Amino acid sequence: MTRRIEFLVHGTPPPKKDGANSMWAKRTEIPRLIALRQAARDAMQGTSPLRSLIRLELEVHCPVEAGDLDNLVTGVCDGLQAADPRIKLDPHWALPDLAAVRPDVSIAIADDAQVVAIVAARAVGHDGPVWYEVVLEGED
Repeated sequence: MTRRIEFLVHGTPPPKKDGANSMWAKRTEIPRLIALRQAARDAMQGTSPLRSLIRLELEVHCPVEAGDLDNLVTGVCDGLQAADPRIKLDPHWALPDLAAVRPDVSIAIADDAQVVAIVAARAVGHDGPVWYEVVLEGED
């Protein structure tokens, strides 16, 4: 069965992945990851993560300094699935109020290898409030 999930995240850019360093252990990325994962969890309304034929749309409204669009797309994809259990995590993730969005939990995507299409855009010359929208479609 195909499902569609849409959500907005206000006040922070998407998390960004920048290669060798784990975003799950970077102090700058942790608030971004928490905001993404909490918004996605709320939009999922207790349903299981998408498992196949996943399509992702990302519309970003934030300054260029927040990161390259491709790094933001990768940050969103990785941020919506469970982190690799071998990575080092920042101790912040152990806080009790983060239990539902900890890195070992798949939030909206079971495995981003199942993403078959991505459409991403960034607002050009953005100087207003920071926000982004994520739309996911896929199969259970």
